[in-house]
Amino acid sequence: MIIVGAGMSGLLAGQYFRSQKPRILERQETLPHNHKALLRFRSEAVSNLSGIDFKKVRVDKAVSVNGCLYSKANIKMQNNYSRKVTGGVGQRSLSNLESVDRFIAPDDFISQLSNGLDVEYGVDAKSAILTAISEGESVISTMPISSLAKILDYKDEFRLKARKVRVMKATIEDIDCDVYQTIYFPELDTTLYRMSITGDQVIAEFVDNNNGLSSMAHDCDSAMRELFGIVSELEWDSHVQEFGKLIPHIGNEVKRFMSWATQTYGIYSLGRWGTHRQILMDDVVNDLHVINRMIKTENYER
Repeated sequence: MIIVGAGMSGLLAGQYFRSQKPRILERQETLPHNHKALLRFRSEAVSNLSGIDFKKVRVDKAVSVNGCLYSKANIKMQNNYSRKVTGGVGQRSLSNLESVDRFIAPDDFISQLSNGLDVEYGVDAKSAILTAISEGESVISTMPISSLAKILDYKDEFRLKARKVRVMKATIEDIDCDVYQTIYFPELDTTLYRMSITGDQVIAEFVDNNNGLSSMAHDCDSAMRELFGIVSELEWDSHVQEFGKLIPHIGNEVKRFMSWATQTYGIYSLGRWGTHRQILMDDVVNDLHVINRMIKTENYER
């Protein structure tokens, strides 16, 4: 078995199929850590699979409009937020602002997740996939599904979209802080769409634009002071995620391709970009169970 991609989904697949000693193939020269936003999980599924301890916390949420905080988002807030982050109108997490239990991954989660796995770096995905196919080897692909379609010369072309986001991060060092809070910003006159405090870490997410880092830092400081009620001297780091927000695809083209790739070549797509679905890592665990059953069925029928 080969697993294409050493992101979170690929590494989690490696842990799931660890007894089969899979080769994880990564095109970058080092272990990627593309997800710079909050590693917060809804269940213990990822922790249980990986054997990595997570911290259970209670998260409080609110939505900000015109400088006021609300504990419930109305339809206009929900639709504006969706338009802001995806360009379209769809269901987003803003619709439920009740306090919830969440599970926080450790800072070195990606490193721990890779422990004991055979990761090969600087590997050309096309060559590896075609070789695996010729040898009858199972393939789990976490690469963008449109890229996989090109490799396989899939006849029906489909275009998938994503939006770039900018993540600003800072540490609260001058006061003791240990809270877990998130505020959503549906207003269309600011590119800030979500801001969270996790312990003493602050994470602000922007729909990327050309406003400049100083303007974004100013927005972050203002939100900290006026909405979170925390006055702190913060130094902001910035990172751009080129594929930060997936834009859901309308239609059945993606499902048809996934079914075709599995039935024709024994390739199983996994993860947000591998299936082009707005899913969480908790959902990836469920998908791995499905893939495992499919592989067992395929091997049995052989």
